[in-house]
Amino acid sequence: MAKIRRVGVPLKDFAGVKPCYGIKTGFNEAFLIDDATKKRIVQADPKSAEIIKPYLRGQDVKRWCSEWQSLWMIFARRGLDIDAYPAVKAHLSNYREQLEPRPKDWDSNQNGDWKGRKPGSYEWYELQDSIDYWQLFEKPKIVYQEINTLPSYSLDASGYFNNNKVFLLPTADLFVLGCLNSPVGWWIAHRLFPKMIGGAVTPRGDLMIDFPIAPPTDAIRAEVEPLVSRLIELTQTNQEASSDVLNWLAIEHSIDKPGQKLENFASLDVKEFVQELKKRRPRNAEIISPAALKAMQQVYNDYAPAIQTRKAEALQLERRLSDLVNQAYGLTPEEIDLMWKTAPPRMPISRPLPPI
Repeated sequence: MAKIRRVGVPLKDFAGVKPCYGIKTGFNEAFLIDDATKKRIVQADPKSAEIIKPYLRGQDVKRWCSEWQSLWMIFARRGLDIDAYPAVKAHLSNYREQLEPRPKDWDSNQNGDWKGRKPGSYEWYELQDSIDYWQLFEKPKIVYQEINTLPSYSLDASGYFNNNKVFLLPTADLFVLGCLNSPVGWWIAHRLFPKMIGGAVTPRGDLMIDFPIAPPTDAIRAEVEPLVSRLIELTQTNQEASSDVLNWLAIEHSIDKPGQKLENFASLDVKEFVQELKKRRPRNAEIISPAALKAMQQVYNDYAPAIQTRKAEALQLERRLSDLVNQAYGLTPEEIDLMWKTAPPRMPISRPLPPI
């Protein structure tokens, strides 16, 4: 670790950035809305779309590429003219009592508990906290969860806003992303960040700024950047393919809770897939006809082999990425061996087998 600190450059100096908090609304029920509510508001007043932003929760942030769940945030920042957005105002008015900021002179002993939000210089229809850096959400950036159970740093080039369970790094440096997601990056995280139950860590902002990033040579950066881009592409394609199948399970077979096995259906063979599908169908579902059985097998064959192929390619790229990041830190074979012998839980890839 002393060598890594000596070789590495603190993130704040390497990338010239520091983490920014996600948005604290003060009352999520009012400001965080689903797709149906967003459509209803925009249909009532198309101008509303100007201040309704797609957002990510902590659980939506995945390794390399996040999975947006069609969720939206009413981004009513300080100074907003709410009367210019009557449909948004009408929606927020349903929660006005819970949105009012508590007066500074409120005495809970005399008046009881305040039903609204904490004191502050914000209007009832505005987000609770001032977000002076809000433009950064709309730019390419690296995002990560408040608590990491494995290295799950993701590039967001879609301009998603974040709730308060997601941090953003205002940089799109692919080498930084590769470094944070690498095995040695996870090893560093377990020695830099506070540990949580079950081997998770919390990348506190005051510690993240000092995360040591190894300065790459031009040759290493030239190889890492397209490699990381490809990992993002493979991950996104697999996410979309899995989403297609899960949607098919919900629509065709009324399986809204597929369980871990069906969520990772590509790790099953076709027989296991059909068996798990049958198990998860509602009890009152119709008997599976030969045609329906054939359709199940066809869906598996259309999607699973391609997902497996992309995963195999991604694993090879991950191993090469690990080698390149280790080279950037100048790790010797003995130090790499020590890293694996002292590896934390859930390393992003397994230790490569020694050559025969």
